[in-house]
Amino acid sequence: MIIETMKKTFAERCRKNPAYSLRAFSRSLGMDSSSVSAIMNEKRPLTVKNAHKIIMGLEIIDPLKIQMIISETFAKSNSNTENRYSDLSLDVSESIAFWEHFAILALLEIKVPKTSIRYISEQLTIPLGVVIECCERLHRLGLIRKISKGWELTKNNLATTSDVPSSSLREGHRQYIHKALASLDNDPVDVRDISGTTFAISKKKMKEAKKMIQDFRRKLGSFLESGDQDSVYRLNIQLFPLTTETKK
Repeated sequence: MIIETMKKTFAERCRKNPAYSLRAFSRSLGMDSSSVSAIMNEKRPLTVKNAHKIIMGLEIIDPLKIQMIISETFAKSNSNTENRYSDLSLDVSESIAFWEHFAILALLEIKVPKTSIRYISEQLTIPLGVVIECCERLHRLGLIRKISKGWELTKNNLATTSDVPSSSLREGHRQYIHKALASLDNDPVDVRDISGTTFAISKKKMKEAKKMIQDFRRKLGSFLESGDQDSVYRLNIQLFPLTTETKK
């Protein structure tokens, strides 16, 4: 419970301030960064003394909440830790809403000597706290697993269901569009292609057009994924009306 709260708090602060570091987070807890890193990565057992220190550093002051966190953290149970996450619909929603999850999954397809949290953070330019949060979520979903050198993919696929709110899907698309805008400003033309065309159409053909776009995405994906993989890319295709659409 405490470790999950630490990871969530660190990720939230990193999202608000991408320059926020593990060192700064550790200072706020009154601990050294190596200890905090080892505790969050579950490489060092959490003592009651450190638990109280972390709770104070996270500014949790409600006595009942403190008691609940302490008891849940140190409660003895024979059940698998992952069984506590009985409802994964929220995890699925969060993984879709934030672009970092799919970027991490794609990066892990590339054969590299190590795939540590810090390596993932550096390669994808994602704050360390966000990487920790995303990897834990992907781990709970059974999409990745821990190994000695970091993380690796499992053979499971992320299957979305009707439980995923449409707001999560919209937020995911919104973030990808922002990433495309950043690429337009920062990446040279030889490593990107952002182009488009404007035409008058027959809306009766939209269903067929969407099917053609889907087939194109899959065909291009199969082509680019063959051979030696060395980079992570995102393909965005936008087809939307410029004329005012009357709601029926």
